[in-house]
Amino acid sequence: MPAGSGRYRIVFFGPSLGSGVSDGRLVSVNAVAKTNCASAPYCVANELMCGELGRFLGLPVPPGGVVYSPDGKLFYASLNFNLTGDALPPVNTTKRVKELPDLSAGLLLFDILIANSDRHGRNFSIDFPSRPAMMNVFDHGHALFGKTVGEGAERLEKLRNRLAVSAGSRTAGNRHCLIDQVGSDVHFGHWLERIRVIPDFFIDELSREIVGLGCTEAESKAAAAFLKYRRLKLDQIVENNKREFTGISSWRLFR
Repeated sequence: MPAGSGRYRIVFFGPSLGSGVSDGRLVSVNAVAKTNCASAPYCVANELMCGELGRFLGLPVPPGGVVYSPDGKLFYASLNFNLTGDALPPVNTTKRVKELPDLSAGLLLFDILIANSDRHGRNFSIDFPSRPAMMNVFDHGHALFGKTVGEGAERLEKLRNRLAVSAGSRTAGNRHCLIDQVGSDVHFGHWLERIRVIPDFFIDELSREIVGLGCTEAESKAAAAFLKYRRLKLDQIVENNKREFTGISSWRLFR
């Protein structure tokens, strides 16, 4: 599924702009906004950097950006894909992997790349009745810099060569909800290639953009170095931790 194929609801349908041939109109859509807080001091920076990386790779991450409240406070806002407004049920991960094996592999490898130790059944969603089934991936507030103020760069250095999604003593967080469900590495190859070719300029521009959004210039440079190193070493990191992928009994990439 291409990253841009999500569906979002118009909540205000305004008048025609009166120009052009495509009947352009002013509309409003719902968005979900999050800001830095004691339990997520790097939330805005993490959400912005991880969201743009995920969309670049072709994962179904809703479009988002930095917005200001009336009093000037910074938030990260992403378009709201929840068309009904009802609370989203936790994802049945076994069914998810069975119906969407390619995206499941992509999401797992992406979370390893960004050291996201907080992927569980309530921070991604799947509309199974849709044909094809549609997925949305969200909530990266505890990835990259983590959740302890002032320790963002230290976390990146500590996790540089680690899987970072297995809830180990250094990673903390929860065990990734898909790591024991993915039953084959057949889809790993092309996701690893996509990750490997993320351009330097893209990472550098993102790292510059997050300065002042809850992280320092030194932390942003640490994130850029972390991602540049990790994108090229991700296959080795996965290979070194094959035992953690308990659902894969026979590996194609690593013999």
